This record gives sequence, structure tokens and C-alpha cells, in this order.
Amino acid sequence: MQTILSNPTDLDFVKQYTTDDFTYVSLNYENPELKQVLPWAGTNKGTEALVQTFINVNRYWTVDDFQIQDSFENKDGAAIFGTFTYTSNTLGKTVTSPFAVLARGENGKLSYVQFMEDTFATVRSFRESGEYHIKANPDGSEDDV
Repeated sequence: MQTILSNPTDLDFVKQYTTDDFTYVSLNYENPELKQVLPWAGTNKGTEALVQTFINVNRYWTVDDFQIQDSFENKDGAAIFGTFTYTSNTLGKTVTSPFAVLARGENGKLSYVQFMEDTFATVRSFRESGEYHIKANPDGSEDDV
């Protein structure tokens, strides 16, 4: 996975490291509402989906910082943890988020990658106006965000 991160927008390069039945899960398994904002969100088949995600991330945001803080490997796969800072290209809003990547492999190639981030923060980098009225706390308190 770390090798792919060195050149993630080059399809021919990335295909060297993925299986033919590669699956990429971005942010959730399936959420049509989030997919309206971030078209790559959800479960996607094929290496093209992973590459297109990196292309889109660079279209939607300027990547100000991307740091891998730790990684672990075992016989079944690997996990990578870190942080990134993005500035939205439409509104110029900057956000920082932790991220986690779960990677699974077969025969030395990636077959599955799942990427998680603080999606609430990254989507808010596109919020031009409006508030959410949140009623999550069981004690009855409410918040406008």
C-alpha cells in the first residue's frame, strides 16, 4: 500500500500491485447521500476506482500535509494510520483529519483496501452555508453545528 501511495494516480503503476478482482471501500460501504458530495464514497470494484479516488481528491482539495504515523503488517494484510490536512479548492476551507487504511492481499498483491477518515470534517470543507440541528444526546440537549 505504501508503494501505491508513492504514485497513486498512475493506473498502470497501481495495477502492478492489485489483483484483478480488487475492491476499494472508501469511507463507508454505501451511502447515497454522501456519494452526492464525494462521488468515490462506498464500495467500488476495480483498481480504476482507487486511482480515480486519488485523482478526485486532488481535484476537490489541495493536499497540504499527509503523514503516515504508523503501520502494521501480518500474514493477512496491513494497516496504516496517519493524518492529513486538506484545503477545499472551491471554498478554501482547511481541515485536518486522522485516517486509517485496512489492506488485504493475495499472492503479493492488494485485493482489498478500506479507507476511513473524519468524513464529517472533510465534507464540512465544502459547506458554504447552513447549519445542522443535532439532537443526539439522550439527556435531551440539542446543538446547532
